[in-house]
Amino acid sequence: MKTAGIFNDTSVSGHYGCTAVMKTLTAELQKRSVKPVYLWPVAEDWQPHERLLEDYRPDVIVVNGEGTLHHSRDRKRTRDLIAVVHHAKKMGVPAHLVNASITALDEAALHAIAAFDSIYVRESESKNFLAVHGIEARVVPDLSLGLSQPVQDETRTGVIVTDSVYGDTTRSLEAFAAAGDFDFVKMKPRPPVAIRLKAKILKKLRKSPEETIWRARSDAEGFARLLARKELVMTGRFHSVLLSILTNTPFVALPSNTRKIEAVLNDVFACQSRMISVDDLSAPKFLAHISKGFPFSRQEKDALARYRHLAERGRHDMFDLIAESCLP
Repeated sequence: MKTAGIFNDTSVSGHYGCTAVMKTLTAELQKRSVKPVYLWPVAEDWQPHERLLEDYRPDVIVVNGEGTLHHSRDRKRTRDLIAVVHHAKKMGVPAHLVNASITALDEAALHAIAAFDSIYVRESESKNFLAVHGIEARVVPDLSLGLSQPVQDETRTGVIVTDSVYGDTTRSLEAFAAAGDFDFVKMKPRPPVAIRLKAKILKKLRKSPEETIWRARSDAEGFARLLARKELVMTGRFHSVLLSILTNTPFVALPSNTRKIEAVLNDVFACQSRMISVDDLSAPKFLAHISKGFPFSRQEKDALARYRHLAERGRHDMFDLIAESCLP
């Protein structure tokens, strides 16, 4: 069996969407007889542990870009992750960047991105950004769409509101949920104290944050089943939008820290009619309107079905290419 090193395991946060992404990523590799032998968590610099990672000698390196690759001049986390490609080249191992939204990279970061053996972005705006700089990328929608699609209730009821990457927006969403007597859910459920303490102890014992076996820290399938029962999702989170697309659940969204939500909506619907602003949350007319629901039109349902099919086909081709690139 071939082996893989995976960088930027975002699921360590317990975020439902990131759990769905990593479950898809690891499962698709294993379907093709590629076993992840180590996983490097998000927000941890791998460079002090370079010698350790070389000891694993994987046949391929896969970098999960997600929402990490933006504003490289100001974000060390972005620069650290992009530098993984130099580590791969030093070892003589093929490296693939997958599942990325990319914007606002400086020249050094763009030079490093171009060194990947293949680049897969989550939406067309990232592809266009790279194309301006002479870098070719392919679009494969977010890997959270690889989660098993739950059975949808014949009759949906209720509105669910989730949080945002921004604290102020989260507080506005929580207040809106309270005013409308709607369910409010955070995308990152906080693990029990005992589990957090155990993770800290294990990290100290290993003297490195790498994992050798992927495990889910949250129930992404359960969250998807919850969405599938609702008639509307209101969110400031990218992955709440994607899991709404997976479950065919009507949604409205607020902007995130990059244009990744707007970019996906452009790819799906060729418009942004389901985007709202924070100011809308305090408008009485908006609350009354939302309480009546915001169902998908027939055209929207058709567009969503096409998008999910495109995502499935793209995942298949992408993981086939990655598996075929493994060192002989």
